[in-house]
Amino acid sequence: MSATEELTEIRASEDDDSYEDRTKYIFESDATAIRTFIREMVTQSIIPTMERHVSVWNDQVASRRRGLAGKFVGLTRRWGFGTNSRSAGTSSSSGSNYDSLGFYRSDTPEAIMRKLADYAFMLRDWKLAYSTYDILRSDFNNDKAWHYHAATNEMAALSLLIMPQNLSSKTRAETIDAMFEAARYSYLTRCNAPYGAIRCLALGLELLRLRGGSSVDDAVKWGIQLLQSKVLGPVGDALIKERLAVCYASKDGIGSHGWGSRRRKSALWNVLGAETWLAQSKYIQAQQCLNRARKTYSDLPVDHGIDKFHNASAFMVSIGQELNERMNSADQGDEETTGDESEVVDEESEALGGMRRRASSLGFPAGAGAANLESGPLQSSQRASISEDKEESSSEDEEDEDEDEEEEEEGEDESEEDEDTQDAQRERDPGDAKDDFG
Repeated sequence: MSATEELTEIRASEDDDSYEDRTKYIFESDATAIRTFIREMVTQSIIPTMERHVSVWNDQVASRRRGLAGKFVGLTRRWGFGTNSRSAGTSSSSGSNYDSLGFYRSDTPEAIMRKLADYAFMLRDWKLAYSTYDILRSDFNNDKAWHYHAATNEMAALSLLIMPQNLSSKTRAETIDAMFEAARYSYLTRCNAPYGAIRCLALGLELLRLRGGSSVDDAVKWGIQLLQSKVLGPVGDALIKERLAVCYASKDGIGSHGWGSRRRKSALWNVLGAETWLAQSKYIQAQQCLNRARKTYSDLPVDHGIDKFHNASAFMVSIGQELNERMNSADQGDEETTGDESEVVDEESEALGGMRRRASSLGFPAGAGAANLESGPLQSSQRASISEDKEESSSEDEEDEDEDEEEEEEGEDESEEDEDTQDAQRERDPGDAKDDFG
């Protein structure tokens, strides 16, 4: 597409609201061929290859570790019997395949079984994945490979939670809680990997919440442990509090009165989330949490509301007042900043105007050059000054005329006096005249 055609398309898209961009970087036939190729590659190549590897690894490696024989092999490996000759040069004297640099070689049984468990998890074979992760947990624990140990505990718990089967409270306490606790402790204490702990407990919280029932309380328990671990930042702390409020709100009560529900706890965590958002000056998020808490309390019966709890009610009211004050102050600050910006612009325009006047008065004579530089208002001021000069000149001319008239009157008076003297001389005697000349 040329530049002219592209500009035409841009103008058409800006002028017409119902414009549909028909620009295709590839042809529709090519897009269809790519989709078909990807679908065939996934269904005919990738998934069959993964299934084949899972079958081979399960028969050749994992099956030897299951049952009584597998437990016996694990005990012998734990106490240093039957060390593999290929890894004897890099492993310790206890028969471990864990390298001193902190990893397992790709041809070791532990690495192969880890790939088997990951492939089974991606293929949604949750049962095989969980059983394989469960075997690896003890191996990594014996080898003190804490990164591997934390990851396998995390994945084993997630596989067990994703499985579509009911889990009793005893099963959750003995298996899932123990796995999450081992993963959390290994991530935080042994591996110094807080990101792994956050990921593990956040995923466990959401999966337990989706199961509903008594699992909601377990989800909240792990969320509270995540808050108490102090590995979250301020934003993560507020988000987890919101998720805890959602967890409590998702628990349904029994009967018409909703016995066993956690609506008041949900409102409480919303209030705490609003307080956390408010401390970070996130007013929109704080207002949303506070509105959800108010709605939850308003839906409760009067006897179960927040009004009878004076301290809690006062705390909620104080948060609302502080939120309103900060929002108003923020709005006023925005208005002041916009006013300051406009004042700065006015000052700059005045300064530029003064410089123009100086340039016109210093650099150019009165004439066409100065008229080209001056703007409309300055031309009017020039005209006014010219008219003032004309008025001054006319007043000076009038004064000159008055002076001329006075001089003419004085000349006339002098001429009259001369005539009087001449008449007096004529009236004198001729003898007197002779005396004057003789």
